[in-house]
Amino acid sequence: MKKLLKFLLLATLCATLVLVLTACEDADDGITEISIAWWGSQHRHDITSEVIALFMEENPDIRVIYEFGDGDSYFSMLDTRAAAGDVWDLFQLGSNYPVYIDHIVPLNPFVSDGSIDISNTTQDFIDITTTHNGDIVGISNGVNAWGLAYDPAMFDAAGVPRPAPGWTWAEFEHATLAIAEQLGHWGMGVFTNDAITLTQFMAQKGIEFWDPDPRQLGFDDPSVMVPYFRMRQNMVLAGAMPDPGEAMGITDIEGDPLVFGESAMAYLASNQFIALANAAEALDPSRQLAMTVLPTQPGGQVASDIVSSQMFSLSRSSENPEAAVRFLNFWVNSVEANEILQGERGIPIMEHVRAVLRPQATPVIAETYAFIDMIGDLGGGPATVLGNPRQAEVEDFLNDNIIDRLVLGLITPEEAAQEVFDFALQTVGFN
Repeated sequence: MKKLLKFLLLATLCATLVLVLTACEDADDGITEISIAWWGSQHRHDITSEVIALFMEENPDIRVIYEFGDGDSYFSMLDTRAAAGDVWDLFQLGSNYPVYIDHIVPLNPFVSDGSIDISNTTQDFIDITTTHNGDIVGISNGVNAWGLAYDPAMFDAAGVPRPAPGWTWAEFEHATLAIAEQLGHWGMGVFTNDAITLTQFMAQKGIEFWDPDPRQLGFDDPSVMVPYFRMRQNMVLAGAMPDPGEAMGITDIEGDPLVFGESAMAYLASNQFIALANAAEALDPSRQLAMTVLPTQPGGQVASDIVSSQMFSLSRSSENPEAAVRFLNFWVNSVEANEILQGERGIPIMEHVRAVLRPQATPVIAETYAFIDMIGDLGGGPATVLGNPRQAEVEDFLNDNIIDRLVLGLITPEEAAQEVFDFALQTVGFN
């Protein structure tokens, strides 16, 4: 009996050893594994997955695993991983990068040694993902600019002049109210980022929200924000824009009221126009949407920067940074990959990629190129560096804590301006 038990124990140990050795052999198959994550629409998920498959086909020594979600679910996953110190090798970020700065590896060494080839772009397009102290915290997935998508036919039906460069905020407000009155639809959809619109509104008056010194504000009088807040409140209270309850039902760009002909305009970044216009055309092939710049002050200059739509950043928890950088270099430099992506995240920063893609552009994609050209022709250009390190905190406060109360009439435009100023001053301060 003892011999039998000894035999069974030995057999069990041997079997366990075989399983362990087999597992080790499978893990050491010569393939390096990296992880990538992003947020976006279903269309973005589909084309990004296709590019990942192409990369693995061309780089059989690297296996890419990935996750994605909408903005909320993505950042919930990211926050959980960040707390555990286990962020994906490459992860998508925007202007909120300061929140995750401790998890980012600057890419300067990889740019310097040529692992990331930037020979086909300009320093301006590297600067838009570079901090004030010179750290390259990501490589741009594409450039865009904030503007307005609109339905020319709805403007014509309401007897309102179509928007054009140089139109004023007063004309914009009049058009929004007139379309609502004449057609029974919203003149304007939601403003997804009032903080950005407000900074441009102020810049058109020669007032910068952020000082070039990233440690301080660029203004000291909250009253400069009041006209913007008054306009925003007036349009919602007049029924020309969705109220906060109505806006809650708009969860992605394909669900924007402009897609369904329920509003005449949408506020968006230019790369989002592709998904929006395609969704509208799928419902009604006769619809042809267009893009234009934001309104300006009377006689003023259009204030709009060309910025990075998002970027892929390298994680400090990456165990295979060289493999991750190989993917990042492929992402921005492969013409074949970018023919799949077609500028969905923004116009590519590499000249050789743009040279191939632009002649292939569909009318919808061509509209985004024309819009960026319009910004350049009007004196705009690439922003020199990323924004203030505390910018995301102030933007979130304005967008999440101020706007709903303002447009519901719970606070006055003057009170909204003072609250934003006080919070920004407390957050950033002056030197």
